[in-house]
Amino acid sequence: MPDESGATWIPNQNSFPNRNGYKPHWIILHGTAGGSSAAAIANYFKSTQGGNNPTSSHYVVGRDGEIVQCNSEKDGAWANGYISGTSGASGNGAGNGHHDSWWDGGINPNLLTIAIEHVKPSTDNSDHLTDAQKQASFTLISHICARWGIPARKADAHGGITGHYSIDPVNRARCPGPYPWDELFAFLQDGGDALVLNIEQTGKHFVETVRNERWHCQQTGFDIAYAILAYYRSCTHVGLNGLSQYGLPISNEQRVDGTQQAIIQRFERGCILYDPQHEVDRVSGISGPCYPAHIDKAPGEDPRIAQLQEELAKYRPPDPPKTDMPQPPPKTSAWSTLLATFKSRMGERS
Repeated sequence: MPDESGATWIPNQNSFPNRNGYKPHWIILHGTAGGSSAAAIANYFKSTQGGNNPTSSHYVVGRDGEIVQCNSEKDGAWANGYISGTSGASGNGAGNGHHDSWWDGGINPNLLTIAIEHVKPSTDNSDHLTDAQKQASFTLISHICARWGIPARKADAHGGITGHYSIDPVNRARCPGPYPWDELFAFLQDGGDALVLNIEQTGKHFVETVRNERWHCQQTGFDIAYAILAYYRSCTHVGLNGLSQYGLPISNEQRVDGTQQAIIQRFERGCILYDPQHEVDRVSGISGPCYPAHIDKAPGEDPRIAQLQEELAKYRPPDPPKTDMPQPPPKTSAWSTLLATFKSRMGERS
């Protein structure tokens, strides 16, 4: 299962189980130098299992902001190849042939790092990150640093964040290519929550019961958790994200009948669907596992609408009996008056 809430899980076996006893101290950023989507890259990694050149990465961040996880963070991904060049100080794209000197300890860098690929269609990694990709990357890095105690700063001998060029300056001098390093470190210095709703911003509404994974609503008594919480905290980027867009939760998570994985949760202003396989729907511009549900049909339709329609049906006058005899004009009833008033307000002539 993914370590990052909201990430799509496309696993492979190209990894070192339990890192041979080591712990990650660095995050290594990569660019894919080709490819169209995070899922496509992850499936490529999976296809290399058992081949001549098996490869992987812990995460792939798509151009649309989708995050796919391929290996557990507790394992070392086969991501960084080998150490090239001479010991010194590396530089992104500088081509100086120097790897950073802290890789000279004789330990495979894959055992000490968490790798993040960024989808870049250009084969020279010259693409800049999209806004959605940047947001997803920054947030993911912040969460990984918090989970493992990795220094949330530029890498040095004690840990931190750098690019593939730090390890392999000969073959990967332009990996990850253009990356907004200054913005990343400013984001991390601010606490890593500038682009997502954090618990401190929710005031009296929520209590965080599991860090970054579960919030309990004090007013309604319901929880928001895991992928739905991740979506709630990051969607819209207007106001207070999900709190402004959806309001407070008014139900627990509920399984969607007829699906294998889909889950729906109701809020004051709408419904959020967790649907990683898109068994229910697809929403234009959203490729992640969560999206807003339709309110005019199942499973997002409010059951109270059907109840209201049933109540209104009780007041509808019965149809007149069929007969060939001429019938007197119907008397004006409360129902017809109500219907005429409704049509008038809707701009329809009766």
